[in-house]
Amino acid sequence: MPRTIIIGDIHGSISEYKEILNLVDYKSPNVRIILLGDQIDRGEDSNACIALSRELKIECVMGNHEQKFLLWLRGDRKPTPNKPHYLKFSNKDIEYISSMPTYIKVGNTIVVHAGLRAGVSLSNQTENDLLHIRFSTSQGNFVSLKKILKYGKEATDAHFWTEYGSFGYDIVYGHQVHSMDNICIDRYNDGTACYGLDTGVVFGGKLS
Repeated sequence: MPRTIIIGDIHGSISEYKEILNLVDYKSPNVRIILLGDQIDRGEDSNACIALSRELKIECVMGNHEQKFLLWLRGDRKPTPNKPHYLKFSNKDIEYISSMPTYIKVGNTIVVHAGLRAGVSLSNQTENDLLHIRFSTSQGNFVSLKKILKYGKEATDAHFWTEYGSFGYDIVYGHQVHSMDNICIDRYNDGTACYGLDTGVVFGGKLS
């Protein structure tokens, strides 16, 4: 039977990436693999991760770290000394990263890096929401992590975006490490759910 395998944030963790590909039988013609973005930065070998995904023609939604790279490439951000891998991506790697969509729809499931803003149709979601959202207010305003760390969740009326569900779809996302042991599942009365797959492999957790 055909299977769709969705893998969380890799962040340059090439060893774990290769291991999980073998576990899901990536060579099978009946297996479709989709990555949740943030293949790059922080880990041991961002270049190897992108090269492998490109060579295997593995689908991947855009993550905020891929977006950061593309902004740097366009000259919108100054180069940073802690990202030497930026200079090592080939033209084919750059084409692969540039072609990443902001979300992929599989049946009634939305695959996205960060999440969706409540009360907004899928077609009207902004790139910033899809790649960056974590917390918003009860009025739907974006709340940054910096603001939450400074003032606290209660003072900023900050709620994780999944608290406003259901969204009419099953949603599979990364970006936020809820736990380094288990994925996060939020279920709703209409039978849909949100699945957070980032289990912090680059921080000593797992690749899920």
